[in-house]
Amino acid sequence: MFIDLGGNLLPAFAEGSRDVKACAERISALYNAGVDAAVLTPRYYPAKRSVEDFLNFRESMLLSLSYHMPDLCPALYLGCEVYVDERLKYIPTIDELTVLGTRTLIAYMPEGEWDGSLIDTLETLRAVGIEVLIAHIDRYPESYAEDLFKCGYRAIADASAFIGMANLRRRKKLLSWIDEGHVAGIGTGFDPDEKRVEEIMAKVFDILGEERVEKIAESSARLLAGAVQITN
Repeated sequence: MFIDLGGNLLPAFAEGSRDVKACAERISALYNAGVDAAVLTPRYYPAKRSVEDFLNFRESMLLSLSYHMPDLCPALYLGCEVYVDERLKYIPTIDELTVLGTRTLIAYMPEGEWDGSLIDTLETLRAVGIEVLIAHIDRYPESYAEDLFKCGYRAIADASAFIGMANLRRRKKLLSWIDEGHVAGIGTGFDPDEKRVEEIMAKVFDILGEERVEKIAESSARLLAGAVQITN
């Protein structure tokens, strides 16, 4: 079972769909592309709103989406993509930002240089039993990723990072990270206006190969153990 661990699908969030209709169309396209399950991961910025406000807004977007949900769609799970800064250490309701029903939290690291406070924040989350997954690992310098892997963190790679001639070197590195168990999942993370979802995912599956697709599917399923499905 292939699981999309990075579906920034919900509208009105960073990198999300234009509106609920476009979101429903993307969900349908993922199903047609062979994606069996997807985690909805709207991005949460601690500096911009409280956890309560974020969750209420996320719920309102889900309600709007429910009126447009396609008949055939992947199994959907609910999470978010949490922007990492020091404020996370002081949020008493941090558990509410994990994938619903699990202890897995999908983290979005800042661009630019990472200082010790960011790693300290990740360690604080891990100390309370939260499994931190680093989203979009292909967007960061390899040395940064390798440092996280040495500390035992695992990551999610964007599907789009595996295709295109410009990505050949990065593709080789990502494939090695999958083989080594550092990349535990794939997120679609496509541009909201991307229309070639089925074509791109077919290429990604071909590049990964059957063995890696199965490995990614198994590790993703373990990370979602106990997750609450929000679609029938």
